[in-house]
Amino acid sequence: MSIQLHKRLPREFIEGILEAFNDHRIGEDRACEILGIGRAQLYKLRQRWLRCVIGHHPFTLYARKESAFHRLSGDVERWLHEELVYIQRKAKVFRGRFNFAVLAEEAEKVFGHPFHRETLRYFALRHGYYHARPEEKKKVFVRFETPGPGFLFQHDSSKHRWVPALEGFQYVIATKDDYSRLFVGAQLVEKEGSFAHLETARRTIEQYGRPQAYYVDQNKVFRFVEHHGVHVRYTLGLDEGEVQFKRALRSLDIGLIYTEEGSPESKGKIEKSFDYLQRRVPYLCERYRIRTLQDAQPILQEEVQFYNEKHIHEETGERPIERWKAAIQAGKSYLRPLFKTDLDLIFSLHYERRVKKDGTFSFRGKEYKLRQCAGALVTLCLIPHQKLLVAWNRQKVGNFPL
Repeated sequence: MSIQLHKRLPREFIEGILEAFNDHRIGEDRACEILGIGRAQLYKLRQRWLRCVIGHHPFTLYARKESAFHRLSGDVERWLHEELVYIQRKAKVFRGRFNFAVLAEEAEKVFGHPFHRETLRYFALRHGYYHARPEEKKKVFVRFETPGPGFLFQHDSSKHRWVPALEGFQYVIATKDDYSRLFVGAQLVEKEGSFAHLETARRTIEQYGRPQAYYVDQNKVFRFVEHHGVHVRYTLGLDEGEVQFKRALRSLDIGLIYTEEGSPESKGKIEKSFDYLQRRVPYLCERYRIRTLQDAQPILQEEVQFYNEKHIHEETGERPIERWKAAIQAGKSYLRPLFKTDLDLIFSLHYERRVKKDGTFSFRGKEYKLRQCAGALVTLCLIPHQKLLVAWNRQKVGNFPL
């Protein structure tokens, strides 16, 4: 038995063939050959298509019976009309760009029970807000399975126009557990840099514990050290020197694994998650007139929480939080407790300096006193806009507020 027509070909493609046949641009035999149907079905399809064109109704390839599945309460319908009118007429960046998965999630937040995105899509079609587009080709899933939570954390950043009201691009730095697909960290920042990645890693590890390893790409934040001199700016070669992110993880006995060069698709799980967030966070920021990163962060956290607690993953068929908890209860966790240590020293930007014989040292145009370390080589631990710590022989010997 042949596959049904609506499962073989996009609706717009079929409409184009019917229009060409009706306008006598292609013959009957050719139309049947292209669509893979018989003569009788061709004329039935053309008749249905013409009725839709004349009546200004969306064309469907099969008759859909009215069902309670598609019935919505008056409150839901009023809310939907308001949201769809906003997308169709009032939105700026997202005008006319319908995302029914997002609308279903927002409706669940408002009314307290789940909605299927096809129900909302059918409502939009019926009321003329939306005209269906050809189906997108499904992306191939990259399979890289791990045995349990905490075995591997995927960590990456995404440059995007996350807050449409702001100029230029912003960054989301996120960390995801490879096994459960649970977001364990997410932060919205103006510019990507070593300290932003360190901040995200610190929050993640403080909340969940130490994973066995992080999985990152070839970004220079993770592999290269850039040096700025008075007369020259250059980048040190691969792994020449202690990279901040690598150094921090190593001090906590956490491994760092790199993707193959030129193979970003090997981090498919987190890349697909960025696509999920990009379809939601910018739209919601525009919808609620968000104009600062500080106000956008709660929206990001809300979407991350919804993903963790409500989203059913296509591969696992489970909600990330349920898969995470079930694995931990079954003793599959690879997370380790965080041992007692000074996290300010670890998750800061490290620079080496020689203290002068008079017990002073300079940093970024300012002079500091540290007499007990005169002549010694010390490590400056910078927490930007907060404080400058000094470590000597792995002990904190100075604390200077900025």
